[in-house]
Amino acid sequence: MKNGDVFFASPSLQWRSRGLQGAVRSHEPASAAVVQRLFGQARAQGNTEPVMFGLVPFDSTLNASFTIPTELVSQPSAHGDHATTRTDVRKPAVINRQPVPAPEAYGDMVRKALTLYAAGGVSKIVLSRALDVQLDTPIDYGYVLHDLLRRNAHGYTFAVPIWSGNDPQAQPTGVMLGASPELLVRREGDKVFINPLAGSIPRHADPAEDTARKEGLAISEKDLREHSYVVRDIVRILKEHCDELEVPEGPSVIGTDALWHLSTFITGRLKNPENTALDLACALHPTPAICGFPTAAAFQHIKELEPFEREYFAGLVGWQRENGDGEWALTLRCARYDGDRTLRLYAGAGTVAGSDPDSEIRETATKMETFMRAIA
Repeated sequence: MKNGDVFFASPSLQWRSRGLQGAVRSHEPASAAVVQRLFGQARAQGNTEPVMFGLVPFDSTLNASFTIPTELVSQPSAHGDHATTRTDVRKPAVINRQPVPAPEAYGDMVRKALTLYAAGGVSKIVLSRALDVQLDTPIDYGYVLHDLLRRNAHGYTFAVPIWSGNDPQAQPTGVMLGASPELLVRREGDKVFINPLAGSIPRHADPAEDTARKEGLAISEKDLREHSYVVRDIVRILKEHCDELEVPEGPSVIGTDALWHLSTFITGRLKNPENTALDLACALHPTPAICGFPTAAAFQHIKELEPFEREYFAGLVGWQRENGDGEWALTLRCARYDGDRTLRLYAGAGTVAGSDPDSEIRETATKMETFMRAIA
């Protein structure tokens, strides 16, 4: 990959762009009018089958970053091709790590959230932290994506550029790079698929302990309560947009290489087939899975408690065709890479009454390690 190229892999499909020249891009808040304009520009340039890739920030009133490449290759995802680790690339060494905030300060954030729950008015707040990493050499995109795909065969692996303006000659200011486990919306015609995750526990190297953790998560009152907030709110919004909604009675447990998650796979049929994947994703965003419950109250508390801006972390990343079909995942297990030697890694954890600050520190550390293992 070169600076400004796009990569996005789902469990079924893999996309790669080639080259910046002639690409249509935008850096403004996401809206149907912006998307329609971008597809129109791509068509005017002779792109007969345009596909848009993009990033929508956690705060959707801020600027999104969209790209329609002129040259694009797609193929079915063949995750077996990534079963081995490449040995032809030297991983960069980490020169410096700076947590934002320090782990103990993050624990204090969780304790402040617990006092808010006791006071009433909010039941869940997802609190995040960051890690600024300085490397001795630039990363190799091919190697990192290869490694993330190997670890995230059933998730959403991405490298999507960030634009700072609409100048077609400008270079991207960075890239969001990561491996998200969580689909927000996939649209195929009038059918939509939603898969919220909420409630998790780190996996263990010992098989017996790993199984015990999985089984414990399935019956954890605290985690089931956290998951129910997410599903309840998503279903409320989906009922406004969908007919024939199918919601399982309870969550299942799914695993990544690092964590077990509570998962509910929801399907529905759109009332209005003109609603695109991004339209529905924006209607749902931010969900309680990455914000809290009730959403408005949790959003305000996040702004007050977190000492940094999330930007595109816990936002949306994905792709969409002109007819509205596409996939939008949550921008998780990720980092913002400046294209040189510095990254900002992110991780968050859902907190509810009964959460343990030390456990939330460990959970966020585990989530960031998914990315750290791939780069250094």
